[in-house]
Amino acid sequence: MTTSKGRSPEFIGAALVVVGVVYFGLLFWVATHQTGLRWLLFSIATVVVIVFAVVLVARRTAGPPQLRSRATPDDDVWRVLVVVDDGGTSAAFRKELLDGSSGRATKAFVVAPALSSRLDLWTGDQAAYDEASTKLAETLEALEAMGVDAKGRIGPHDPLQAAEDGLREFPADAIIFATHADGEANWLEQGVVETARARTNIPVEHVVVGSD
Repeated sequence: MTTSKGRSPEFIGAALVVVGVVYFGLLFWVATHQTGLRWLLFSIATVVVIVFAVVLVARRTAGPPQLRSRATPDDDVWRVLVVVDDGGTSAAFRKELLDGSSGRATKAFVVAPALSSRLDLWTGDQAAYDEASTKLAETLEALEAMGVDAKGRIGPHDPLQAAEDGLREFPADAIIFATHADGEANWLEQGVVETARARTNIPVEHVVVGSD
């Protein structure tokens, strides 16, 4: 099982803060030390900081994820990308898989967004990552018990970005967003499913997991 996390706005903000602290620390050093190289070093650092800031801001303001899937192999296998905010499956989830597969063998790729940001890693908080790992393991176990060939990874905080990252690795015939009825990450209120349907070239479904 591989893991991955996306660049969140909080991470970008934290990176800019660190760069700013380093830059002003260098400025203080230049102002308090007498050396012929100080202004050369300061000029180089200024250029580096500007370039770094421009790159980070450009990534932050980049367009929204486009959930385009490559064509799947013509091997009579139904491939589904599952984005989860809860572990396990439900009757609705199993029915969705059966209806979509139409009797074909099924392969699934599960992405469990870590519902936090890289800022938590900077502060040593691994709770969101550990929770996503648990949800991923529970979902993979449930799918394998259903006879589904399933693999997966940890994804970035944004479920749409998580789906885009998943499609890069795993061309799919459909996307299923699996949420908990009382989950803290209410993707329905955020319009995640509707937005995904508007941005993709494959069917998008939503099911509730965690209970029948």
